[in-house]
Amino acid sequence: MSRIAIIGAGASGLAAAFRLSKGGSEVCVFEKSRGVSGRAASRSRNGCRYDYGANYLKPQSNEIAELLFKTLPHDDLCRIAGDILTFDRTGHISPGDPKQNAESKWTYRSGISTLGKLLIEAGDFTISRETLISSLSHEGTQWSLIDADGKTNGPFDALLLTPPAPQIVGLLVNTKADAPVIAKMMDVLGPVSYHSQFSVLLNFNANVNLPNQAFALINSDREHQLAWLSDEGRKAGHVVQGETLMVAQMSPGWSAEHYDDSPASITSAAYQSVSSLLGDNLPTLHWSDFQRWRYAHPCAAAKIEDTVEAAEIGLFFAGDAFVGKGRVPGALETGLAAARRIIETF
Repeated sequence: MSRIAIIGAGASGLAAAFRLSKGGSEVCVFEKSRGVSGRAASRSRNGCRYDYGANYLKPQSNEIAELLFKTLPHDDLCRIAGDILTFDRTGHISPGDPKQNAESKWTYRSGISTLGKLLIEAGDFTISRETLISSLSHEGTQWSLIDADGKTNGPFDALLLTPPAPQIVGLLVNTKADAPVIAKMMDVLGPVSYHSQFSVLLNFNANVNLPNQAFALINSDREHQLAWLSDEGRKAGHVVQGETLMVAQMSPGWSAEHYDDSPASITSAAYQSVSSLLGDNLPTLHWSDFQRWRYAHPCAAAKIEDTVEAAEIGLFFAGDAFVGKGRVPGALETGLAAARRIIETF
């Protein structure tokens, strides 16, 4: 039986762990935080349950549709009502893409982070949470992972890295392994930069609807300080009756410019942006929440085929760095594909 280590319990890491454990491998996942699912993140507050990172799931392949609707329990899945409209830098709102609006959008009643929890429950692997891996070592055919407390974890036959590309590069800098291979992997992943972005949750003790009963508005020209606005009440079971909870995601450019501003200042700017977009008639804010995403989504994609050489030393990669977009189904696909490559190798 092969022992496989995976760094990162986001969508790609957990999908790979699930598939590998079903293939008979002993799998250990290391996650630096307490939670799982990465940017497929959910919180609860004042009776509301909300998705504050990735906002929905839209399967683009039969493999992901089968995973979500057949392989994993799916009773908690809920279809999101309403279209996604577009708006430009002037705030002019348009109908949106009819083809994309015809495609179903999904989340879970208990929040999009339920996806990660289901993968854990359905798989047979271990997770070490709040375990920050700070360096790596490869000797002979075995990998060892050294955490921030100085503990050595391993040995493992193979290692799968799934964090954002800059974090992977930071790990590779502290890796004792075949130098030319590691240098090449750093060259592959080094150019992949990420957009930072703020998510601001705005709750109103009143019913506030988006135009045409839409689910969301998205900025089409990327020249508005607001990138995305959605109505969390369009998701079954997410919002207290009689209230409105909006997810406002500021544009990457504005987020970068104001990255070190206080949450109160950013929340105020989000409120003003939403109020202006919807006609300057928002009710008084009831409560708010805030998330600062340093690695919200990649600016471009690395090519997974450029990492093939690393398989010779049992090193593999997955994650949105190879998608080029912050899309959960895409991250899932990279994790499942990495699992197949590992199984074929071992």
